[in-house]
Amino acid sequence: MKKNILLFLMPFLFFTAAHALEQDQANFYAKFLSGANFLQNATTNGNKSTFKAGYIIDGMLGYCWPWGMRLEAEYAFRRNAIKKIDFYVEGCSRSGHFQSSSAMANLLWGLPLSSRGCGFRNIRPFIGLGLGYDFIQMHSSNSRIIFCQKWNSLSWQAMAGLTYPIFCNADMTLEYKFHQGGRHFYNHSVGIGLVYKFSF
Repeated sequence: MKKNILLFLMPFLFFTAAHALEQDQANFYAKFLSGANFLQNATTNGNKSTFKAGYIIDGMLGYCWPWGMRLEAEYAFRRNAIKKIDFYVEGCSRSGHFQSSSAMANLLWGLPLSSRGCGFRNIRPFIGLGLGYDFIQMHSSNSRIIFCQKWNSLSWQAMAGLTYPIFCNADMTLEYKFHQGGRHFYNHSVGIGLVYKFSF
């Protein structure tokens, strides 16, 4: 199985190395992103919750190597209003909110499509994975109960996006992130960001 995976990745690694010859030197960069966050329905301790569309605010500091790999540290804040929560034995509520703060370490790979003749107008796609830790809060209430719960848990995410150069040291990015915090909370985030590359 491992040999098959390696054979599958070999062509991509080759073209990534070829693409690196066309790139500038490695750079530190900062990225800011904001957008919409969609939280899947969740059941916690017998309480069933649905959520309205919310938002994400995201900041990253990273380092990009010439061969297309990037390592970055990320802090993200997500917040969604509760659409409805059905308490196990205490009725329901249509108020409250869910929010999470995430500290993540991400590894991203810029896909070398331009070296294969597949590039389009300097648009560069990328994919990535991240591991980290989430600090989660959820609040709601009705006339019979006040619900206030906190969770701290390991988290992971997968992401994909496109970058487009707008200035010599700045790119615009469009990203999608799937983020799981804890066992119950699944986020889908879509945002637009700005990347600034530092020149040292």
